Parts: sequence; structure tokens; C-alpha cells
Amino acid sequence: MPRYFLDFQDGEMWLRDEEGQHYESLQAARDAAIAALPDVGREAPPPDGRRAFVAYVRDEAGAKLCTVRLDLAAECGPDGHDRGR
Repeated sequence: MPRYFLDFQDGEMWLRDEEGQHYESLQAARDAAIAALPDVGREAPPPDGRRAFVAYVRDEAGAKLCTVRLDLAAECGPDGHDRGR
């Protein structure tokens, strides 16, 4: 079974996977990255309400095989009510 590495980026912060994990396929590794991103998104939001979380799936040679992105955007009107778009 191949070993894949899941690296995470939250703005300037990087979490590099140094150990990796065995997955049945690239799709299984990609699915693990997708499943992990919502947990990362539970952190306190920045003042502007925008955040981008990215996960990268690498192989044992270090090649990036997948990029998974979760974008967060919270918008409110000046009186605290969402104006809708």
C-alpha cells in the first residue's frame, strides 16, 4: 500500500506531515485530506471573517498530487444583518 503525506496550510502557518500514512489509493488519501479540513476550520476566525485552508497530498518522492481547499467567508451588513447578494 502506498504512503502519502498530508500537509496543511492555514494562511502563513504550515503543518508538514513528516511521517505519512498508508492509504489504499490516491483517492483515499485525498478523501482523508477533505475530511480533516473542517476540523481545522473550527479555529477562531480572523477579524475580517475570511480564511483559506489548504491541504496538499504528497507521495513518498515529495511530489504534490492533490490540492484540497476550504474557503471561509463571513459577511455582515453594517447593522449586523446580512444584506445577501
